[in-house]
Amino acid sequence: MAGCRLGWLEIVKLLLAQEKIDVNKGNKGGGTPFSLACQEGHQEVVLMLLADPKIDPSKPENNEAIPFFAACQEGHREVVSLLLADPRIDPKKPMNDGATPFLVACDRGHKEVVSLLLADPRIDPNKPENDQSTPLWYATQNGYLVVVQHLLASGREIDTRRRSNFNNQTAAEQGRAMGARTTKPVDATQEVFERRKINGPLCAELIDEYESEPGLFRVLIRLRRLPGMREYFDGHLFALVVFHSDSFATVIEAKAHSNTRRFFKITSQLPPDLQMVLCNRIFGSPRDIILSRDSGPGFQLLTRTTTWRQ
Repeated sequence: MAGCRLGWLEIVKLLLAQEKIDVNKGNKGGGTPFSLACQEGHQEVVLMLLADPKIDPSKPENNEAIPFFAACQEGHREVVSLLLADPRIDPKKPMNDGATPFLVACDRGHKEVVSLLLADPRIDPNKPENDQSTPLWYATQNGYLVVVQHLLASGREIDTRRRSNFNNQTAAEQGRAMGARTTKPVDATQEVFERRKINGPLCAELIDEYESEPGLFRVLIRLRRLPGMREYFDGHLFALVVFHSDSFATVIEAKAHSNTRRFFKITSQLPPDLQMVLCNRIFGSPRDIILSRDSGPGFQLLTRTTTWRQ
């Protein structure tokens, strides 16, 4: 048990050869040596144990969480990848409360593990807990903006409307509620509280936009490449502009009008130099997009193929 928990490869190898040792014996919580190796992310130990026929890689703890659950919970991408390739492991098996390995990865904000699991067709990204809280609901509640973006831009069908029985809120409503808090919840650290305040409303906006316009996938994918962009916005003060192609050279007026007006209203309060930097980062390179004031209120958005005035 200690050898696996601490990642002592040679000691684990030595002990595996001893017939007197029950290699699947659990502790008081049911955790096995293999589950501890997965929990701590010791890739070489996990690989050695998987190759030993005496090891049961799916033996659950008392709460029915299997070792794969522990690897996802702690965000060990390499170990998760190893376990996904083993046919003995069911990557969607939930624990007693209905939480799946995918849900707990979203709840903890492990974006790399979330992306890895989203690419596996066996994973149901909408499987809720027993109280009907979904992975998206947890990611939004905790303010994990990048995880929310991964979910919405994954190409999988993501349920954005399901309500949690816990408080009868959708993921978007929960995001707004968390972002609007002025006092720290008793169960949240200061770091978690600040992240929720900043990103909660923004996550809610992304979800609402996706509900009304599934074509926003292209924009969401674009946003993934700009993790620093949210630093310029105060939570809900955010706008999405839909572009026609991957080159982002054409503006679709009917889709973009209200959100772009909102965006310009926000950026007009920033220094001109910062406006140019921000808009070029969001809308494209300086060759493709030029943002300039005109003689009247508002801005003029110029592209190589379209001139659109708001």
